[in-house]
Amino acid sequence: MMKKLILPALLVTSLIFSCQTSARAIFTIDVKVNNVLIDNGTGGYDAGPYIEQETNTSYVPIRFVSENLGATVSWNKQAKKVTIKSEDGKVIELTVGSKTAYVNGEKMTLPNAPVMPSYPNRVMVPLRYISEVLGATVNVKKVDGILHVDITTS
Repeated sequence: MMKKLILPALLVTSLIFSCQTSARAIFTIDVKVNNVLIDNGTGGYDAGPYIEQETNTSYVPIRFVSENLGATVSWNKQAKKVTIKSEDGKVIELTVGSKTAYVNGEKMTLPNAPVMPSYPNRVMVPLRYISEVLGATVNVKKVDGILHVDITTS
């Protein structure tokens, strides 16, 4: 009798867990910086981009966008703080989980906070915000399930 109950219980459990939706979705992305394709969105990095569905925000690893725009990135593990320095001397300070940023010492409010998911354990930032703060223009269009992002510097 017990064996007859185990299989249906396992099936019901697997159905319940397979129906849960994730708050973020992995997507296919082509990212171009100044019309040069950056490795189909991975840029050689071990963390892929995703869209936060609740806010419809594209997140990318901080190093991906910053370094491809010529900036350097440093990380303070204890404070969970990222400092980005652009080629033109702009300094951007971000803290994981906080919508407050500092650009050249001036307090700014981000539309969405940087996050650091347990996997891939990388700081992820809103793509448009960080690109624009670094002086780039961002154009996004979705065609056939592929998100095409064109980032252009002036």
